Parts: sequence; structure tokens; C-alpha cells
Amino acid sequence: MSALWGDFHKMKVISTFSGCGGSSTGYKMAGCEVVACVEWDEHAVECYRANHPTTQVFHGDIHKVTGEMLLNATGLDVGELDILDGSPPCQGFSTAGKRVLDDPRNSLFKQQLRLIDELKPKHVVIENVSGMIKGQMKSVAGEVVLSLKERGYRVAAGLMEAQYFGVPQLRPRVFFIGSRIGQPSLPKATSNPIPCGVALRDVDPDEVLLPQNPGQRLMASHLQPGENGGDVMKRLGRKEAWFGVKMNHPDHISFTIVKQDRGCNTLYHWKRRHISIREALVLTGFPATYVLPGAFGDRWARIGNSVAPPMSREIVKQVLGRIG
Repeated sequence: MSALWGDFHKMKVISTFSGCGGSSTGYKMAGCEVVACVEWDEHAVECYRANHPTTQVFHGDIHKVTGEMLLNATGLDVGELDILDGSPPCQGFSTAGKRVLDDPRNSLFKQQLRLIDELKPKHVVIENVSGMIKGQMKSVAGEVVLSLKERGYRVAAGLMEAQYFGVPQLRPRVFFIGSRIGQPSLPKATSNPIPCGVALRDVDPDEVLLPQNPGQRLMASHLQPGENGGDVMKRLGRKEAWFGVKMNHPDHISFTIVKQDRGCNTLYHWKRRHISIREALVLTGFPATYVLPGAFGDRWARIGNSVAPPMSREIVKQVLGRIG
């Protein structure tokens, strides 16, 4: 049954590899109900529960979570789930263009396929890094599409640039959208890139971390907005790379926020301090009020690993809500 955005039923979502809840936040922004999630990392689960208290959390190894368990916990029957969402690693799923399903690195993706078989959701959304459609990894993307089509899903797949969906950050991601109901498509851009200075204009940093060691102080003092550490080393006539150390420019979108936050992968504010957690949340499309307990490095890692919420929101609003 098709439905127009704004009057379709409240779609029910189960999220796997949920992290701290990036995609779940996006689905809730679109009016969905996230009824269950699966996540093994203890700190990610703590963060998830702090922000999504009504979602049933399966904390542990996805190999031990069955479709029956998820259906019993949510009161759904096979085929009733609207969206099964997840970002399983797929690095070993294809080798030299061959289907090597016994490669141990495929285990987590195979578990996602198992849950698709057991739940038979109406729609499937899979997210991964942009490198999945580059070079030899293109064959991996092809295997994901083929696996969904073999299960009766029509598929749309491709790169979504977060900067065109209201996220003030360079954050390209590959999305695979499968549907048993109709033909999906990738959502259309909703905005022009938003500069960091505009996005953070009214955001107060929740904590200010200054450079802690000589190398960091060197970088923070010599970097110019929009540069990386390689630019500094070149000016100083040195050969060290330091490309992962960057300083945001207030007139440009943010550099990509990655999992590691210190040392060779530090992201600086143009005021020569570390980007704060609250600022990193806003730059990734989370509400500034999103709760992330724990140490700075752990909280930063949760953001670096996240799906930008507006991307999941638009997949529902523009695509799945109209064919669901």
C-alpha cells in the first residue's frame, strides 16, 4: 500500500550495528518508531539508551540474535517490519570478483542477510563508507546489491553526500536501499552546503580542549583555517605528513569527523582549540542536546562512527514513506 509523506502510518524500524543512534535519530526525525536495536559495544549502548529510552536494546553479538527474538520483543510477525537498517562491515565479502561467502570477514554482513531472511522486512537500508564503490571494492558493492535482489528486493544504491542534506560536514556515504513494495531511489539533495561558521554560530562548546603536547601545539599554532598538517610541514620545510590534523574554516563545511580524535587525526576549530563534542554533534546533524556520556575520546568515536541523522530522515521522507 502506497502512502504520501505526511499521512503514512508510523513506520517501525529495527536497527542493527546501531552505534550511538545516528540512523535511529534520523528515522525518529521522520516520524518512525525504532522498536529495537542491536549493538555489541558497551559504550555505544550506554549512549544509545540515554537518547532512545523506549527502544528495546539487544546488547551483544549479532550472531546470537535471531529474527524470532526480535519479533517476539516487538510484537511483529514475519513480513510486518517496515525497515531493517544497518551498517555491517563488508570488507571481505568479495575477493577478485568472486563470491567467497566463507571469508570470516564476511560474517557480520552474512548475519544481516540472515536477519533479512528471518524478518522479511518491507524495506532494507544498508550504509557503508564511500570507499565501497571505489577500485576493487566496487565488486563488494555489487555483491550487496545482488544479495538483496536474490531476496526479492528492488534496489537503489549510490553515494549520498551529507553536505547536501543539511549536514555541514564532508561526509560521503554509500547507501543501499531495498524494497519489496516498490522501486526505491536515492533521495534528492535538500540544501546547499552550510559553512561551519553558520552552523556553529549559536553553539556554545561544552568543553574546550587545548593542544596537549609539543606536536599538537606546533600544529595548532601554524595551521591556517582550511589547512591540514601537510601544509604546515611543507611551509616548515619538513617531510612529516600529518595530513590527518586539520583546522576547519568558518566559511567552508567541516572536514570529515573520523573515529580517532587525537594525535595524528585531530580536528581543530579556527580558534585554535579542539572541536568540542557539542560542536561535533551539530556538524554531524545531531541535535546539540544529544547525550553522550563518558570520556571525550569515547564520545568522539561514537560521532565519528555515526550515520548522519538527516540522511536516514530523508531516505524515509523522500523514498520509503512514499512507497511504504
